[in-house]
Amino acid sequence: MLAVVLAVFAVFAASRLLKYYRAQKDLGYLPGLRSLVTPMSPLGFALPPSQYNPGRDWQWRLRESVYRDAGTETISAIPYVFGPPCIYTSSPEVAKQVVSTKGQFFKAYDTTLITLLWGPNIFAANGEEWRKHRRIINPAFSNATFASVWEQTSRVFDEMEVGEGWAGKRAVDLPVVNGLTNKLALILISTCGFGNPLKWQFTNSASGGMSFEKALSIVSSNHIALLLIPDWMYRLPNKWIRELKTAVDRMNLFMRELIEKRRAEMAQKAPERTDILSAMIKSSESEGKFSMDDSELVGNTFLLLSAGHDTVAHTLDAAFALLALHQDFQEEVYQELLEVMPTEADFTYENSARLVKTRACFLEASRMFPSGFMLIRDTAEDVVLQNVGPNNDDVLPLKRGTRVVVDMIGLHHNPRIFPDPEAFKPERWYNAHENDMSMFSFGARACIGRKFAVAEGICFLAKLLRRWRVEPLAKEGETKEQWKQRVVRGVVVLNLGIGEVPVRLVRRDC
Repeated sequence: MLAVVLAVFAVFAASRLLKYYRAQKDLGYLPGLRSLVTPMSPLGFALPPSQYNPGRDWQWRLRESVYRDAGTETISAIPYVFGPPCIYTSSPEVAKQVVSTKGQFFKAYDTTLITLLWGPNIFAANGEEWRKHRRIINPAFSNATFASVWEQTSRVFDEMEVGEGWAGKRAVDLPVVNGLTNKLALILISTCGFGNPLKWQFTNSASGGMSFEKALSIVSSNHIALLLIPDWMYRLPNKWIRELKTAVDRMNLFMRELIEKRRAEMAQKAPERTDILSAMIKSSESEGKFSMDDSELVGNTFLLLSAGHDTVAHTLDAAFALLALHQDFQEEVYQELLEVMPTEADFTYENSARLVKTRACFLEASRMFPSGFMLIRDTAEDVVLQNVGPNNDDVLPLKRGTRVVVDMIGLHHNPRIFPDPEAFKPERWYNAHENDMSMFSFGARACIGRKFAVAEGICFLAKLLRRWRVEPLAKEGETKEQWKQRVVRGVVVLNLGIGEVPVRLVRRDC
């Protein structure tokens, strides 16, 4: 029996060794990560980091060392035992080739599965299908939409001040600011995405059972559970699982009813709405036989919910922490606001284009903590990857089916592109063009909702900093540097965020 076990082990070890050396050859002997499992594998993602497993947050933890130690901006990750070998790059030149729409690279089904829970969408699509989605969705992101985002963000901020009891107070302690930004982003997605306005003090129950507000909140905070829980588990007598199932059913019903309602309004020539779903339906109807079906409309709307919600909330969390640490820059933003928007009447979307420093603050927070921290592609054919090697001037032939990952954390902490990358330097973005916002990807496949996110972020920060000064909320005896070490750290789940951010708001005399 022992001999059989040893023989099986020997065969397994030999096969793993052969696979390892073959992967090294296929990936051009690029240096990089070597471990028992790769972080791209389910096992590597689930297990904590160790000497055997880089862990799901290795791109954050090793951002200052992994490419430097390898001597190249493009590295390989090859397992000794489990997981697919792949390439990671922090080079913008390589990234642009990988995410281009020329057909050399595509998004594999397993990398987009979580976005397909509600239906086909632009994020998961490739080729002509992607072009169809883009063509229909694009008109939904207009200046009218962004002006509505600005107006609604301003409204929700005012409601938040009242609802959270800030009115009349000279100072407010917020032990965890993340909950407020999460709720704000949720309300804005519902209002400007679905055309279903929510108040800050929304309810959790309705006459027909679970309210839309509660269902939306549950669904938006349980993406991983929705992906992992099989259908049969929803029949178990577990309160949390039953509540999740109720929320999913409620959202599906609401979305399909809402689509029919919007179509009926359009047929009756009702006043035009500015929310994204209504604009998508209108654009889709004009496509005739190439229009989106209901599942595609729902899929794209929920994609906007998850991607837009996470991006804005996480970036604002980071901005709170960074502003608390940089009082000098915070004062510069305040002076800019006094100049551009001295009164409430001046607080308009049209004037927001002049808020150079406010915008730069949001973009720099997004650079330091890019929410979508990986862009994953597989080669659709044999490809020659350009701009690799120690001097970014070599080429690397790749076989069809090779996985290449654009490491957005590594790219945005690449000292060649962003000198002194660990420093908060909003001035990097003072003269930045929209195409320079690499945090939202590159080229034609850049995030279609980036202007939505930026408008929401700028408006929130402008309202906040016009009225309040943000300071660290430190523990007893804790220095500012100790607060920074405790708070300013990346947290990886499905996206990159920041840990819990405790701040104190001090009202400005204005």
